[in-house]
Amino acid sequence: MKKTRRCTSNYKEGIMIYFITIIFISGLLYIMYIENFRSGLARIKNDQFNIKNDDLPKVTVIIPARNEEKFIAATINSVLNQNYPETLLDIIAVDDRSTDTTPVIMDNLARLNKNLSVIHINEVSKNISPKKNAILTAVRSTENEMIITTDGDCLHDKNWVRSMISPLQNDKNENVGIVAGLTVFDKPDMDMFEEIWQNMQFIDYISHSLIAAGSIGNGRAFTANGSNLLITKSLYQKEENSLRSELASGDDFFIIQAAQESNYRLRFVCNRESIVKSYPADSLKGLIDQRSRWASKASYASDFVLYFAINTFVFYSGILTAVFLTAYGKMSLWILLVLFMMKLIPETLFLVYGFGKFGLDFKLRYYIPLQLFHIPFNLFAAIKGKYFGFEWKGVKYRQ
Repeated sequence: MKKTRRCTSNYKEGIMIYFITIIFISGLLYIMYIENFRSGLARIKNDQFNIKNDDLPKVTVIIPARNEEKFIAATINSVLNQNYPETLLDIIAVDDRSTDTTPVIMDNLARLNKNLSVIHINEVSKNISPKKNAILTAVRSTENEMIITTDGDCLHDKNWVRSMISPLQNDKNENVGIVAGLTVFDKPDMDMFEEIWQNMQFIDYISHSLIAAGSIGNGRAFTANGSNLLITKSLYQKEENSLRSELASGDDFFIIQAAQESNYRLRFVCNRESIVKSYPADSLKGLIDQRSRWASKASYASDFVLYFAINTFVFYSGILTAVFLTAYGKMSLWILLVLFMMKLIPETLFLVYGFGKFGLDFKLRYYIPLQLFHIPFNLFAAIKGKYFGFEWKGVKYRQ
């Protein structure tokens, strides 16, 4: 009997050693990934956009929107009021089957502004994502090579278009196909509870954008944000079939990876004028669906993105498991602390550097409580997005 118990005990100890070893190795890989992203951020230049009007190209800004009556007028006006020659700036607002007053607002603004046109979409094939269909419809309707996309709930600095164009002017011989920019959340008039979780999600949201920026800084595609993205029309035409049209989202995610595979250069703009302000998810359910939608695309990603996602899932799952093992006295507290520090220290250094580089305020008072929810929330969103689907613009999807 004693021998049996001893064998059982040895078996459990062996399993624990294997578990700790796997999570520790995963943690080391995670640190290497984060340092790689940080080094990429350091390589991003602060682009100057003092370009003479004679050197400016014609640009088309595409604004797809569905049921954005609260924001669409302000969005369109912030693009109309750009410090960019009106003769070189075309704006296409795409009404994607809106059921509110969004199309009426678009049409009224188009009557007053000759460089604004409106496309109304009434039906969408089941074989293509509505947003991808809206963007592609607008792309096909313009003759301009330079295309910038944004969303129907965004606000832009008056020099936004110039700042997005600047990398193309500074790297004329570099075959730049994509220029990405940073988008931040902005929501006034919040109560105390909402202010707390909105600021926590702001930090988490920016972390995703900084990873994308760091990857681009290293010349590697990870993802981008369609609310602040310049893409050449030739790239769209060449890679249209790479957008995975059957998937609900990911127009920005897939096009940037396709661009790298086709040897286009990628750039990320680093100046205050390029930053776009967007309205955040206004409920916890909306936040969960948003993150689940993002996570649902991971299995279709490039090898680098997929390996990072898998390793992060393993590392985060290991830390969460270690919390329960420690609580039940099955693991030493110092092991849990070491594993958690392997996450906390590199992430904090990365975020502090990234927030500073883009001139953003890193609010420590929200970052600290975020650590209690960050791991379980991201694991839940990954599982939900992959296996249970999400809701977007009033429609339920399952990838």
